[in-house]
Amino acid sequence: MSTEIVLFYYYSAPVLPSTCALRLAPEVAYRNMFLASTGDKVHFEFPMFEDHSYNTICNRIGLRNLIQTPATNKYIIFRTNRDIIGYYRVRRAYYQETKMFNNNGFVWGIESEPYLIARGTVRYEGPPLRQGFKASWHKEWTQRLSSFLERIRQEDDISSLYQAETNRLVRIFQDWEEMARWRQACEHCTGQDNCSLFKEFARYAKKHPGSDMFSAMHAVYRSNLYSRTVLVGTTKVYLK
Repeated sequence: MSTEIVLFYYYSAPVLPSTCALRLAPEVAYRNMFLASTGDKVHFEFPMFEDHSYNTICNRIGLRNLIQTPATNKYIIFRTNRDIIGYYRVRRAYYQETKMFNNNGFVWGIESEPYLIARGTVRYEGPPLRQGFKASWHKEWTQRLSSFLERIRQEDDISSLYQAETNRLVRIFQDWEEMARWRQACEHCTGQDNCSLFKEFARYAKKHPGSDMFSAMHAVYRSNLYSRTVLVGTTKVYLK
């Protein structure tokens, strides 16, 4: 029974001080839902751990190659710089027709079986990696990726907590009253000096007079979620 694995970079959110009004769970590796450093790019939406999907808007070549391999078992492992934080087991592949992001008229995607995700439980030890992908069909990575998969399967499954936390934050970002409360708390927070997100938001406000990241995030989550406004309404054609 053949197995192929790819290792993808995961755009994670900064670790916020424990005093943050958002009350983030320390064990969850939140993705970059705060649009930090990437503006309004779609990286903050993917991978869609909420519904076990992933598509070629991110890691186009790696995901396409994984879909095309004849292997019986296919896995995607997700990493930050040094943490292996989760995996997908591919269940079935599909494509959707869309002309956005210069993708030749469609995106390829996968749906997966239940996954595991955790922060900092399995460390990557090796030379620095770029944000591209590594694959088990590159022979020097076969054993290493198999080891990652074996090790992370031994960790606690917190996928339900991740889903709950992601959906909770989306609800906050879509509700202007909740966003206003968060902004007020942020402006008076005692942990500002140790908060990279506060500094990022301050730089944004300085660069965009009359605007702020709280308003920008609210606008994006209210009306510009690509995965909701475009992909949800686009038919999935499943590959045989």
